[in-house]
Formats: sequence, structure tokens, C-alpha cells
Amino acid sequence: MDNRTGLFCSLLKAGLWNETLEIHLDKDEFKSVWNDATRQVTRGLIASALVSSNAVPPKVVDRLQDQLLKIAGENLKMGSVLTKSVSALRKEGIEPVLLKGHGVASYYKVPMLRESGDIDLYVGQENYRKAFDILDALSDAPESFVFEEKEKHSHVEINGILIELHQYSDVLSPKYDPTYQRISDDCLRGSFVTLQLDDCSVSTPEATFNALYIFNHIWSHYIAAGVGFRQICDWTMFLHANRDAIDIDKLARMLDALDMLKPWKVFGVIAVDLLGLPASEMPFYDDSVRRLASKVLRMIMKEGNFGHEWKARWSESGNRHWDTFRHFFIISWRYAKVIPMFGDIAFQEYKSKIISYL
Repeated sequence: MDNRTGLFCSLLKAGLWNETLEIHLDKDEFKSVWNDATRQVTRGLIASALVSSNAVPPKVVDRLQDQLLKIAGENLKMGSVLTKSVSALRKEGIEPVLLKGHGVASYYKVPMLRESGDIDLYVGQENYRKAFDILDALSDAPESFVFEEKEKHSHVEINGILIELHQYSDVLSPKYDPTYQRISDDCLRGSFVTLQLDDCSVSTPEATFNALYIFNHIWSHYIAAGVGFRQICDWTMFLHANRDAIDIDKLARMLDALDMLKPWKVFGVIAVDLLGLPASEMPFYDDSVRRLASKVLRMIMKEGNFGHEWKARWSESGNRHWDTFRHFFIISWRYAKVIPMFGDIAFQEYKSKIISYL
């Protein structure tokens, strides 16, 4: 691990666990850390660690505190939209399930430090259209969103916050999707964990399925284009908070059925070694995959959240055929790195991507 990554991860860990460091950054180090925090969508955690550690000059502290206030304001706004959306759905007899994101933030030491994204609400297939119409009626977006009948989810925007309304919690590659849908349907029809978020009580998945679901979100983004540290932080803090609630045997069966145990172990090393999760709280921790974890870490730092960094280098030319070929090449080039690392589960994702281009 290079010095740049080491510095970033030490500050990220401090922000995640609300710790202070004996550290001082020069101008170039601060610029590097802040650029990485932006790429990894972890500015709140990094800013908090820098401020509490007195790692930067007072004038920089003032700017960081402004950033923290902004992030807190965005979280408050998201909480307001969540309350409004859940209340509207419940009024019409629909009980949504909050997936990842804003719900996982509640497991952070300081929830307001997590940078917000969008709101994911699962309503199932039966209520999917009705729920979309309910939320669409609340939308104040300048352009209406189209109902995606056959897709995983549809989008609605309320007060500037994007809501992903799910009829399926997720969709995997064809080989694994039938198994995943059986697991998801079974778990999302059972018991739930109720969280009190702001002025709203909301249902979230039970702990064992949620551990799988949050990890699958990391994996699906990593394998498709790239993933940021925000998602890994979410998983880390969820596992810490739910360490006694997860059924390890059940989780093992689900991971085995989906061929996800190896990816789980690789990202588990990152969560333990770099983010400070105790090894005893990481199911199936296996330091023998540390070398592979180092390769994944380099990709995460290079690619940025959702692969924005490498995608930015491949701008559209305007020629449809040429752009299609280039996208095919980019995807193939990236999967040529991950397939040898993860085997069939990565190959199946690549195959489904290629089919979508034909």
C-alpha cells in the first residue's frame, strides 16, 4: 500500500470510529486526501478526522466545518423526504422496506458524517405500479420520470432527492438471479428490523439478509464499474452494529449458493485491515486472501466511486458504432483483470454485459 492510500485510509478509519490522530498534513497531502475523499464519497468522515485531529491550519478547518454543515443539511433533507414518502405509501396501505443508504447511516458513530446519495424503497411487484403513482404525485421535479415496468426499479424525485422504488431488491446475472430472487423473496416477506430515523419509523431487512444485501451492493458495483469506500464503510459499520444478530450458518449458505464467499472474504480483509473492524466481527475473515485484497484496493483507489475516474477518460465521440465498440472494449479490458481474480462469478457478470451489447 502506497503512502497516499495509507494516509487516506488512516483518516477514514479515524472518522469512521470517531477517533483522533496525531498527524499534520502539508498542502500537497491535504489536496491528495481531499481529492480521494471526493472520489470515494467520504468527505464527511475525512473532514471530521481532519478537524478533530487538528491536522490542517485554522482557515482550512473553517472550510471543512462548512462542508460538514452542508453534508448534515443534505442528510436532514433526505430524512424529511423519506418521512414524507413512507407516510404517503402507508396511507395507501403499502409498507415499504428501506434498503441500504440512509438506513445504514444510522449504524455510524456519527450518522450525519455519511454523505447521502438516494433513497431505495422496496415495495415488491404487487405494489410496484401503485407505489410509483403515489410518489410520482408528490414529485416536484421539472421533468417527470418514466415508470420502468420490467426493470429492477423506477425513479422518482421529491424535493431534489432521488428515490429508487424497487420491485426487486436487486437483479443478478442470469446464472445466479433465480437463486437470489428466492432468497430475497423469502427474507423480505419475513420479519424486519424497525429503525427510528428522524421523525419516521421505517422497516429494514432482517440482519442476516441485510448483511448479504449490503455486500452484494458493493460487489455488483465493483464488478460492473467500480465502487467507492462509502459502500465499504456502510458494510463495515452494519456488521459491527449487528455482530450478535447475524445468523452465520444461514449467511454461509446464502453466500455459497451465490458463489460470493470469495469476494466477501476479499472485501472483508479491507474492512478489517484498513477500516478497523475487529476480525471477530467479520464473518469468514480469512487473511490468506490479503494479496488479492491489495489488488482490489488499488482498483478502488484508482477508479473512484462507481468507476467515475476511469469512465471520465472515455468520453463519447458521437459516432454510435464507434462508441459501442469502445464501450465493449472498455468493459472487456476491465473484466480481463477481475475474472482471473474471482473466477466464474465475475465471468457470469461479463457474459451478461456482453449479451446486453448484442
